[in-house]
Amino acid sequence: MRDDTMDVLLRIGMPASAKGLTYICDAIELFDTDPYYPEGKICSLYNDIAHRHDTTSSRVERAIRHAFDAAITRGDKKLLGQYLDVVNTQNSNLLRSLYFRLKRENKNRCKTCNVENCVVKEQIYQEAMVSFYKDIEGMMARRMKMV
Repeated sequence: MRDDTMDVLLRIGMPASAKGLTYICDAIELFDTDPYYPEGKICSLYNDIAHRHDTTSSRVERAIRHAFDAAITRGDKKLLGQYLDVVNTQNSNLLRSLYFRLKRENKNRCKTCNVENCVVKEQIYQEAMVSFYKDIEGMMARRMKMV
């Protein structure tokens, strides 16, 4: 989930140098691991992120706010609308909308690519099996020469 979050935020236009980018990725990761955060108080989320980075919760909140502001003012408007709620730009709302939309996107991606119907996975499996059979044949040929 962290990689997806980072990718989306960078595509939206959030500056890679913004500390808030890392903090937002941490927040989404915490949302994904603990169901308390998306429904609970955001203040405790800031506190937990601050402890991870040895800073204060107010600095975390400010960095997240500035990162979102930079993305909203200079980012790709189409992608912004797809992942963020640009009407209510409070940190808590932006974090929640980003999390729920990323989660929905991941769920849809999993539906379209599973073991039964994913062409790429099938191709990788076939290549691995061909390689495995060649290795077995080589070992058998060496054994037969020894005998």
